[in-house]
Amino acid sequence: MRETLARNLRKYRRAQRLSQEELGHRAELDRTYISSIERCVYSATVDVVGRLADALGIPALELLRPASETAEAKSSSAASAEVAGTKGQPMKGAKPARKSVGPAQTRHIRKKPSP
Repeated sequence: MRETLARNLRKYRRAQRLSQEELGHRAELDRTYISSIERCVYSATVDVVGRLADALGIPALELLRPASETAEAKSSSAASAEVAGTKGQPMKGAKPARKSVGPAQTRHIRKKPSP
């Protein structure tokens, strides 16, 4: 449920071109708290979900709605691509995806000794 709220909150906030700070101002919440909700660090109470929904001008249910319709659409397009024989192949002229390096995977860089 936390991931669903995070995904939907980010989607609706970005669709309205709102920064986390502006949404926080409208919902009377701190920007860092909104960031934490979007990153699944904190859970939101029912009251906070209501305040966020009001600030976005949408029903609270929309923030909690699972992405099952989206998953169905993705799976049908993936099935179409597989039938066409293009699954896993990059689009013509597309750049290869960059590998993300997270905190646990950061490279250790040795510092040169001071002279």
